[in-house]
Amino acid sequence: MANIKMKFNGRNITSSAQLQRELTRSMEKQVEDSLKKAAGPGVRMKKTRDGYTFEGSPEQIERMTKRLR
Repeated sequence: MANIKMKFNGRNITSSAQLQRELTRSMEKQVEDSLKKAAGPGVRMKKTRDGYTFEGSPEQIERMTKRLR
């Protein structure tokens, strides 16, 4: 069995399970950052076990949905 060593986001990866966790964590962070950016000022974003919820005026929510398209 070959011993694989690689670096991802500054972390040493030594197993396929660890690589999978790091890739998943990276994608989740990217999605969360994109949602925060699209929400803009005045819209509250909460992470729940079912996903994300947003609170704001109807105009702010409409603006956010247009940014996500």
